[in-house]
Order: sequence, then C-alpha cells, then structure tokens
Amino acid sequence: MSNSPMKEMFNQAMRLNIKYYSGLFEVTKDYLGALRDLAGQGLQVDTKAAAATPKSQATVPAIQPLILAAPAGRVATAQFAVTNNTGEEVAADPELSESLQKAGIKAEPSGRMVAKGENVIFTLTGKPTGKMDFERDIIGSVSVRPFGDREIPVVLRRLPPASKQKAKTS
Repeated sequence: MSNSPMKEMFNQAMRLNIKYYSGLFEVTKDYLGALRDLAGQGLQVDTKAAAATPKSQATVPAIQPLILAAPAGRVATAQFAVTNNTGEEVAADPELSESLQKAGIKAEPSGRMVAKGENVIFTLTGKPTGKMDFERDIIGSVSVRPFGDREIPVVLRRLPPASKQKAKTS
C-alpha cells in the first residue's frame, strides 16, 4: 500500500496533537481549580487600591511552539514568518537558544536584509538522533531580534520509526 508511510506519519502527528492538547487541558484544569479555591477563600479587594492601580496593557497572546518531529536520522522542519515593522531595512538573523544549537538545529536564511514592510519566512531544520529518548523532548526557542524580543518556543522530538508493513500477496 503506497499511502501507508504517509498514513503512519499522519497518525503519529495526530497522536502528538492529542498528547499536547491533553496536557494543555490538564494544566488549564489545575489552574481553574486553583482559581476556584482562591475565590472560595473569600478574598477581599481593596477598591481604593484597585482604582489607583493603572490599567494593565493588553496581554500578548501565547505563541504556539514550532515542533520539529521525525524518526532518528530523518530531517524535521518547521517554518515561521516575521514582518519588518521597524521602519527601516534591517539584517534578519535568527538566534537559537543554546539547547537547540547543541541539538544541531539550523535556521535559514541568516543575515538576510529585509526591507521595511517585507515579510520573510525562516526555516528551522534538525535531525533527531538515536540517542534521544522518545518521551524526552529538546526544548528551546528562536528569536529574530530586529523584529522584537518575542521568542518562539521550539520542540525537537524523536518519533518512533515508521512501521514497515509487508505487502500482502494473493
């Protein structure tokens, strides 16, 4: 069956998504439980102090992690885009955290001149090794300083090898 490797990759991606969102659900459930307990304690708010406190700025939305996942020795890739809103042409050079550098992750293009208002797409590539555990991810971040100090979380994950199914003969 020619679609079996693609089907297996799709199934693995679905399992990773389910694992991610179940973990997110558990964290959210714990957080809401802690808020409920806090509210149950009957905290009193000092209205004068609350009125004197300046209103907080809008929060920055959480950035979803880039996941580089592949079996050992296979190349995993992920892409992200940034827009040059600095008002001038700048050199875009992605900076990887130390953990990603040690894992051999590369970011391209580097040192590219980006005109004001221009979008640029960066590609991260890496190869999980046979020494990596299946359940232990390498976690780090990437940022492009001229475009702000926001860091994008990155996960390098080793997937189990694709199962080889023998073709049935009749």
